[in-house]
Amino acid sequence: GPRAEALVQTAVLSLTSTVSDVDIVIGSDEAGQGEWLGPLVIAAVALTPFQSKILQSLGVMDSKDIPIEKMADISKEIELNCTSKQVLLITPETFNLRFDELHKEGKDLNDLLAWGHSKTISEIYRDLSPKMRIRVIIDEFARYKTEQRLARLIPLDSIELIQKPRAEEEIAVAAASILAREAREDWIDRQSEKIGVDLREMSILEASKRDDCHTFSKVKYLRKMSG
Repeated sequence: GPRAEALVQTAVLSLTSTVSDVDIVIGSDEAGQGEWLGPLVIAAVALTPFQSKILQSLGVMDSKDIPIEKMADISKEIELNCTSKQVLLITPETFNLRFDELHKEGKDLNDLLAWGHSKTISEIYRDLSPKMRIRVIIDEFARYKTEQRLARLIPLDSIELIQKPRAEEEIAVAAASILAREAREDWIDRQSEKIGVDLREMSILEASKRDDCHTFSKVKYLRKMSG
């Protein structure tokens, strides 16, 4: 109940320190990357050390560990307790077109991810004071491509850039993963209502036979999975 939650939050806040060598941590993550259903969503969140403590006390963790029914409430807490946020939603139709373009250019999904992460991070960066000590943390997927793309948008010597596996262990990255997943789930809900079909209940075979599958699925993934 509320009393127990308050006690847990107080305990977490008392055990963690706000002492930090940076003023802001920007974390970014994505949802829907390898899934045939729904959009690809990339999110970034900027947190002060104190905001990180608050969100940790509220139970912010990797979105994969949070039940879908709790995602919306935790997303609201993140929005209330962050310095800045950006969410980039790439619909299935846009994804399908861009994926084909990348393939023709000899590029792949990592190029799209590098562009998306760099875009959300740079938009947050522009809102921050140039005097701030900023650390950027990204879940590693293509180190060189990400660094190269980000360097086009912000001066890398003005930030500390960290790319590492399992970056969701960082509160800012975990918060970004939650916002990305919530945006994806919300889109699926709205699209299901729009076409009058529960997309989560639809099988891969059923989806692949629909003429409008390109509007709600990543076609390349769908075709590969349906054989």
